[in-house]
Amino acid sequence: MALLKKLFSSKQVANSDVIPADVNVKQDTNSDDNNQVEDTKDDERKNNLIKITWGTGMPIDVIFCFIHKNFEEEGYQDALVNTDLNYRETKVGIIRNDLEMLFKRISLKYKGDIRMLDIKIENARNAYALSSAALLQARRDTYEEHLSEIENMEKLLEAGDSKMMTMIESYRRGFMKGIAAMTLKFINNE
Repeated sequence: MALLKKLFSSKQVANSDVIPADVNVKQDTNSDDNNQVEDTKDDERKNNLIKITWGTGMPIDVIFCFIHKNFEEEGYQDALVNTDLNYRETKVGIIRNDLEMLFKRISLKYKGDIRMLDIKIENARNAYALSSAALLQARRDTYEEHLSEIENMEKLLEAGDSKMMTMIESYRRGFMKGIAAMTLKFINNE
């Protein structure tokens, strides 16, 4: 039993390496032992689900969510600890790298899904299930469209377009507010 616990906990760590810290995903489990554990942890399961009620409901929404995440409070708190502007720029670089890695991970996901759809489309055409093949082709076209949008977003990020910099600007704004608060505190204490 301890071995199973260790395996499942390592699975969660592996998923957390792939998915940003602010995004939770439902984990698949098929073991009978897990069913007993799942019954006792319904609240925990509810906390591990993403419910998307807007957007496409597909992986590209994770990118949009990250871009629009407000880092202002994090920037403010960081400035209270360290007011060095080099620290701020390092953190901005980390945020930007996180977004770039998110682009890569989601692009790989779409490319893998497209390869699987190509096989299913071919099998459906060989079986003369043309309506199924058409539905699969429509899904494939959607995935291609999303990949194209991700490539466009990557180019905009490289160019420093303001649409792609909202999370960075919110961090910088928060950092500057934190510096202002520290300065005001310093002035008022003298």
